[in-house]
Amino acid sequence: TVLVLALAAAFAPAHAEEDLSQYLKPQSTVAVGLAHATGSKDERAIFGQYNGVREHNSFLLFDLDYVTRDDGSGTWTIATIKDLGLADRELSVQREVQGSWKAYASYSELERDYPRTVNSGLAGAGTTTPTVARVATPGAGSDIELKTTRKAATLGYERFINSSLSFEMNFKNETKDGARLWGRGYDCAAYVCGTSTTTAINQAAFVKNALLLLPEPINATTRQVEARLVYSNDKLNVNGGYNGSFYNNAYGSMSATVPNLFNNGLGNAFPGYPAVTGAIIAGGGTSLQNVLQLPTALPPDNQAHQFYVDGNYAFTPKMRMTFKYAYSVATQNENFASMGLTDAPAGVTSLNGKVVSQLAQLGLSARPADGLQVIGNMRYEHKEDKTPSALYNVEPVAVVPATTPASSTTVGAYWNNNHVTSTRFATKLEANYRFPLGIRGTLGGDYTSIEREVPDTIADEKVAGLSALRARNYETTYRGELRRSMGETLNGGVSYSTSRRTGSDWTSLSQLDPATKGISATNLALINAYCGGLACYGQEMKAASILGFSATTPFPMTMTDLKRDKWKLSADWNPLERLSMQLVLETGRDTNLAPLNPVVGGKGWRDSSLSVASLDVSYAFSDKWSLTGFASRNQQTLHINHSTGYLADLHNEDSAAGLMLLGKPTSALELGATLSFLTDVNAYNLGASNTTTGTLPGPLTAVAPSAANLAQAAIGLPDASFRQLGLKLFAQYAVQKQAHLRVTLGQQRIHFTEYQWSVNGVPFTYADNTTVHMLQQQNTGYLAISYIRTF
Repeated sequence: TVLVLALAAAFAPAHAEEDLSQYLKPQSTVAVGLAHATGSKDERAIFGQYNGVREHNSFLLFDLDYVTRDDGSGTWTIATIKDLGLADRELSVQREVQGSWKAYASYSELERDYPRTVNSGLAGAGTTTPTVARVATPGAGSDIELKTTRKAATLGYERFINSSLSFEMNFKNETKDGARLWGRGYDCAAYVCGTSTTTAINQAAFVKNALLLLPEPINATTRQVEARLVYSNDKLNVNGGYNGSFYNNAYGSMSATVPNLFNNGLGNAFPGYPAVTGAIIAGGGTSLQNVLQLPTALPPDNQAHQFYVDGNYAFTPKMRMTFKYAYSVATQNENFASMGLTDAPAGVTSLNGKVVSQLAQLGLSARPADGLQVIGNMRYEHKEDKTPSALYNVEPVAVVPATTPASSTTVGAYWNNNHVTSTRFATKLEANYRFPLGIRGTLGGDYTSIEREVPDTIADEKVAGLSALRARNYETTYRGELRRSMGETLNGGVSYSTSRRTGSDWTSLSQLDPATKGISATNLALINAYCGGLACYGQEMKAASILGFSATTPFPMTMTDLKRDKWKLSADWNPLERLSMQLVLETGRDTNLAPLNPVVGGKGWRDSSLSVASLDVSYAFSDKWSLTGFASRNQQTLHINHSTGYLADLHNEDSAAGLMLLGKPTSALELGATLSFLTDVNAYNLGASNTTTGTLPGPLTAVAPSAANLAQAAIGLPDASFRQLGLKLFAQYAVQKQAHLRVTLGQQRIHFTEYQWSVNGVPFTYADNTTVHMLQQQNTGYLAISYIRTF
């Protein structure tokens, strides 16, 4: 401040008095106004989903920035109010003596009105005990509009103990209330509803599956506490402290009352599959209705605690070290019975979840020679899941006719609670060098290893839905960049990086076991060929051996071998003093390197690519008028070869552009205009894939796609698109030296197409004729007038 005042006095005597008063006496600003939004409530669904404008089209505008300083004590007081009349309002107050202490408090709200409207016969939507009632036809129910409201309050205090040591702490309490889109459904499995040869159950007079929309009730509180000490001197800066998070949900579960009346595939009402007797399933079954009435768990109470220390140390002016260590404990121990959940494993009353995490990081940067900088760091993360293991999920086998009593030994699948124990180690080394002719080069390398817990034996856990898991992954990246200053007006750079992910052999989840009664000769041959004549589950083997069990196996994409290449080109050009341009071009490709069966081909995700192009331009017509603009286009493609007969060439393209014109035709008048455009299109491009005949170990023979798959692929899926056009105009006029009148006029047009909720005007319909809808063309205008006063 002293330097600024000295320069003002020396070089701008005509304005020195005005500048001096600005720094000696801080200014405050208050803005009061009214705003009005046009269009119906449905037309404002997207425009008003986060600010309350959907429900109310007229609202108060009030903003305040109040700043004052007590010259005697040097105490600053700062108060801020933002968007007081809207649903996303914020308020804060702060008092401080610079270099001594600071205290602050804030309050904020954020309301989300879900843009889609539910039409249903559901009673008690948003409660833990809703009642489903099937309406006669889609759209004949009552409209239900869902919303959630967040309210957050924060208190904080900072104290400078001495010139080197300070203390900081803050507390935040946030509540969230309301309801959001949610639901549940079930397709009656044989072990639940049975597979009977009796006419009554095989008739079309019963519905086998149903999907219901049941909004999730929300009444939760999150509390966060942070406290830390900060120490600094000429060489050392270090922070040490504690972070705590406490989540409490007032609702433990939701139990719906569901009538035994559901839509079949044609939308006609029929009862659900009935409960079957022990004559059909060992021990008896249950009905579709009863399954849908079982309690559904909601997010449980949990908490986390972290202790940490981090900072940096300067050995010399050219060499600096950074460091960090953090120890965290996260727990989840809510009682199942208090949540309304039953049928826990014997002797287990809660998950008693506990995950302990440790993070250690060390970095070093140095300038060993002129123009050369070297940076290196290491990072270690270990996450240990100490949650007790218990058998939570059991899928029994349907025994028809029922000759075997139901027990844990007559099951189709079972699995314990999932564990997330893992270790991650990462290193980075980078060198930057300034060459002659304005060239700067960068070379770097990264190495990452991940080790995770995988099942050892089927006796502990039987993983359903996967064929293999990988205990270890390794990823190596090499990258380089060249940048050059080509004169005073042009700078450019090009960079390239290549990565390769590999890993250990795969842990088999195949259930082939020579001890199985009645095992076929083919399966016995597979066991002998790939599993050494022992049970296959839990053995680590080559990916090719996993394919020997199932030629259509897709390996988990986050664990498979991968090749990644990325290119980036950037340029800054200032051909004129008033004109500047920035260009960025980027492209990359990921390729799945997992082995595949040559007849079946690679299943699952195969490859993906991404390209980005952006241009920013700024031009000043004069000292009073300027124009800025931008344009960007992003494309992403994923190729999927599904194991059930179809291919997908998923393509996403989004484009955005904008122009902003600012001007000041007179000393009292400011004008501005902003035009923006956004489009996002998802194309699915489905195709039919070959099938095979024959059994492993072979030979397999490729068979052309079936007529049914070809017909389905021909129908395909329509593109899903979203387009938005926005125009904003404003004018601000100084009616007095410290008073302004501002007028803002805007228009937003939105058009989208989708297939998830509606196609060609036909809505997706739930089993009780519930529908969800949103206006696909929305046009909203708004006008705001504000009076702004500076004091």
